Amino acid sequence: MTPPILKESQRWRGLRIGLFGGSFNPVHEGHLHVARLARVKFDLDFVWWLVTPQNPLKESKITKPYEQRFNKVDDYLKSFPRQMPTHLEKELNTDYSYQTISGLKNAFPHTNFIWICGMDNAHIFHKWDHWQSIVETMPIAFIARPPASDLVKSCPLRMTSNLSHRYATLGRQTDLKEPAIYWLTGGKMLDISSTDIRNNQAKSKR
Repeated sequence: MTPPILKESQRWRGLRIGLFGGSFNPVHEGHLHVARLARVKFDLDFVWWLVTPQNPLKESKITKPYEQRFNKVDDYLKSFPRQMPTHLEKELNTDYSYQTISGLKNAFPHTNFIWICGMDNAHIFHKWDHWQSIVETMPIAFIARPPASDLVKSCPLRMTSNLSHRYATLGRQTDLKEPAIYWLTGGKMLDISSTDIRNNQAKSKR
């Protein structure tokens, strides 16, 4: 299947889709590990990678041009057909995740979505614009790096959200129509980040 575009909702009717957003500046194996683990654990049909034109929480001067980042993601996922790079966020012309989520739910009303995040995002999620609206709109999965238990316990979202927090997933039995927060700690995680990669690249050029 080709990646999704707006105004073709029927093609994705009834499917289980993971939404994996980010700058991917640059994309790396840690991103792929998170997306593949979420797909398996929640028995997702596909994961849509939402390459953001510009992350509001990151400085534009350190973010490479959109097309360059998208092309890297596209090349990276060629061997993984159920991992799909998309231009959806650019098509929607949205700046914030809650706008993207609202736009996608309107464009694909019969598709079942779950938002996928790395654990590093859980610790700043309460700074996202309209974050309360996001957690009340669709299920969210946070994929924890080791030591997972300590990271989850110290997470501000864990202490402030009144939603159901769940630590076990049941594959296709997980109801993606019901908002909830899932803390996924299964499987060995890769301790790698885009920031580390950029810093190492900068050092190597000195």
